[in-house]
Amino acid sequence: SKVFNLPPRLILKHLNEGGSYVKLFESPDRELYLKFTAKRRELWKEERRYLRKVFGRKTLSTKRLLQICSQGGGNNYNLQRACAIFNVLYWTGAVESNKRVYPHHRFLANTVGFVSKEGQGRAGVEKIADKYLYAGPVKIYYSYGPLRPPKGEKIPSGLRLVEGHIYPLVKKNLTADVYLTVDYTVQAILEDVKRQIVERWKPKKVVLFLMDAYTGEILGLAVYPDFDPNKPFRNWQEFLNSKNIAFTDVFEMGSVIKPFFVGLALYKGRIKPDDKVYIDGGKTYIGRHVVRDAERLPTSYLSVRDVLVHSSNVGMVQIARKLTKEDEEWLINLLRWNEKIVDYPGATSGLIPNLNLPANRLYIAFGQGLALTPAHLVSSYAALVTGYAPRPALIKKVVREDGKVVYTFSPQYLNTEPLFDEKTRRWLLESLRQIVVRGTGKKANPYYYKVGGKTGTAQVYDPKLRRYSSTRYVTSFIGFFPYPNPRYVLLVLVDEPKAPRRYLLYGGTVAAPYWAQIVNRVSSYLGIEPNPDLNMLKGKR
Repeated sequence: SKVFNLPPRLILKHLNEGGSYVKLFESPDRELYLKFTAKRRELWKEERRYLRKVFGRKTLSTKRLLQICSQGGGNNYNLQRACAIFNVLYWTGAVESNKRVYPHHRFLANTVGFVSKEGQGRAGVEKIADKYLYAGPVKIYYSYGPLRPPKGEKIPSGLRLVEGHIYPLVKKNLTADVYLTVDYTVQAILEDVKRQIVERWKPKKVVLFLMDAYTGEILGLAVYPDFDPNKPFRNWQEFLNSKNIAFTDVFEMGSVIKPFFVGLALYKGRIKPDDKVYIDGGKTYIGRHVVRDAERLPTSYLSVRDVLVHSSNVGMVQIARKLTKEDEEWLINLLRWNEKIVDYPGATSGLIPNLNLPANRLYIAFGQGLALTPAHLVSSYAALVTGYAPRPALIKKVVREDGKVVYTFSPQYLNTEPLFDEKTRRWLLESLRQIVVRGTGKKANPYYYKVGGKTGTAQVYDPKLRRYSSTRYVTSFIGFFPYPNPRYVLLVLVDEPKAPRRYLLYGGTVAAPYWAQIVNRVSSYLGIEPNPDLNMLKGKR
């Protein structure tokens, strides 16, 4: 017969491997544990009744019962019953222990992290807030007082503290409840969209990142690959799947970087909004390397705004030629692209090429050779809205078990000097709006809400071939809503999507439709009043 659906052969195998016991069943349900122990108590009482009928007394030593029951109990029915119960009680048992259980499994798992067997945080928020969530054992020094104090003296009897009161000792080890900035419903929407992206595009990685542009509070963050923290890691790859790639991995972002360098050129006075940019038929050279536009345009000149609207690589190179090394260093240092910006386990800084080389200063203007984490990018886009890049935050408050609030979130910003001036930022927001209306981001338009944003398509560098791949891309769309007074920044990043045709692998076709879906669903949930562009709505109908 089987025990908890485990065949005897498997149980014997585990015992022969040197274990002192075999775990037959595990459950977080304390009621089940109490029922199990109550049943053992009933069996123990029944065993005593049978033993009394045989030996005239209720109990025998465990060693004596082992000797008797090893012989099978003979032909005595009462002894056989007593031995059967004894074997059950002797060879099985229940152990009560503390174990972290994650009832939502993969939901927000990469952000929450996991704990060790001892209950200490090892990744994610579990590690960040470990000092609040895990306090360790409490050491209380005590002594035995006399059970009967001498006559006329008031000496406490029994256990007593060596010195002081117990509360100051326990206070150091009080645990706390950690409240996150993440909204459950928003996170559920992102998790659902993530599932759709994975099923449709079979990507290598996915990041969906929604943040308050003014405070830096992260309302939702879904990443792929993900993991179930309730299950132990079976191999190294499963452990790597537990990373939160929004903080730990860098990506060459492609065209989503362009607004920063156009804004930089405008702010520094290198170009003017009404200038014309020569795109040379959609082709130019950086040294011996050819730079082309993805879209062939029937014109030789573009306005500065149309360089962004049509995402012209050639136009960006022409604008970048007017920037100095000091200009680009100012931008990178202001937004902290070269630094780690979050206190998250495994978080990293961006990868900045050598700006002493003129070619590198041109390449990074259209997002090639410059690698950032998604957290860097979302924070920087928030700076386009407000002028200041907030530090992304996950923990809203921490309340100790005695009710005291030991931590409350307050916004922090990466830059003390604003990003550009108000006029330049407003011009950029209007340009990002036009990208959704008539440019490469048309599929990101939710129609019932006015938004703005930028598509991104970056080739993945292949270290084996020592060149950029022609089949592997990082596709993305990042933008803000609602326009013209944006509050939130949303990034949808899909790394190495799979498609039968290469022309499908662009940020405007892969990431943009899901960005629009998220904006529609989240805006409806947050109670943002619809503000459709009536002209576009007529076109939709």
